[in-house]
Amino acid sequence: MKLRFEPVRRLCQDAVAKEVVPGFVVLVASGGRVQFHEAYGWRQLVPRQLPAFPDTVYDVASLTKAVVTSVLAMKEVERGALALDEPVWKRLPEFEGDDRAGVTVRQLLSHSAGLPAYRPYWRQAASAASERWAISLASAREPLEYKPGTLSVYSDLGFILLGWLLERATELRLDALAERDIFRPLGLDPSSFGFVNQADPDARARLLSERSVAATQQSADRGHLALGEVDDANAYAMGGISGHAGLFADAAAVSAVAGALVAAWKGDGNAPGAPALVARDVVREFWSPAGVPGSTWRLGWDGPAARGSQAGERLSRAAVGHLGFTGCSLWIDPERELWVVLLANRVHPTVPDHERFRVFRPALHDAVLEALGYES
Repeated sequence: MKLRFEPVRRLCQDAVAKEVVPGFVVLVASGGRVQFHEAYGWRQLVPRQLPAFPDTVYDVASLTKAVVTSVLAMKEVERGALALDEPVWKRLPEFEGDDRAGVTVRQLLSHSAGLPAYRPYWRQAASAASERWAISLASAREPLEYKPGTLSVYSDLGFILLGWLLERATELRLDALAERDIFRPLGLDPSSFGFVNQADPDARARLLSERSVAATQQSADRGHLALGEVDDANAYAMGGISGHAGLFADAAAVSAVAGALVAAWKGDGNAPGAPALVARDVVREFWSPAGVPGSTWRLGWDGPAARGSQAGERLSRAAVGHLGFTGCSLWIDPERELWVVLLANRVHPTVPDHERFRVFRPALHDAVLEALGYES
């Protein structure tokens, strides 16, 4: 198997040598077992070079939407405490309005609620303690930009609202809810998978003392390197705990979530040794196309486009996945019991002005699938 992955290894080494990305970790699982798990390059370039390791922790950015917020929504749907087609305003009265009366939880999950992609609410941030509420409220009051359900526009705002909605529904803060429903059932160490509470002055120090952590941007606004604190500006203003970004994880922890979801999709969630994370019918509904015209979105997860996908050309078009701004991604083919975790810090020390990483990522996925024997 190691020889079969040699082309993958060469591709990864070349990406570092050509400065496509400072460093990254790749984990590949097939048949429900990890087949490949290696680190390349550097977790930090400035003020000194530090190598990446297979267990390096990364800010996974928008993977938070899929592996935390979407999974928590699955759990509430399974419990019967949340309905996908219920109006959002019934859970969040702050969202009420004539033009949004019919906006549903399903539409938030499928990025078809009419909300814009992004707003820099953090510019008005005063403190992490108060801005979680203020940014959530601003998202709820943001004017819609298109008729809900007619198209999908990828939106951080929708997942900020989903995080708030889940907190209202459960009366638990998002990090505590994730610990109860994801971290603890999977036996994940909080230092390998969790939010870093920026309002807790010791949270970052604890993470950095326990783990090797990949750095992201040298932030002009913050006046320092983002290391052990969330890169996303809105999430940072919200104290690092939000439905759209904020999760820190190593590749093995992301893989554990992927494996548990695949086991659930297969109906093996209650088999000996397999964690019962969510019911089969629920995960299958969340992983089915949302039915929005012209969209590849599922519920909290994306699917590969027919051509030109960041998943590459060899992965099944029935696969699901998600990308993160920092360079992280997860793609899952449940029928093949196959998933690929890529954790990278492409934005370190600054966001690159080239598209080479977007070329590298699908090439990596295609090389992985070829190594596993999949021609198409």
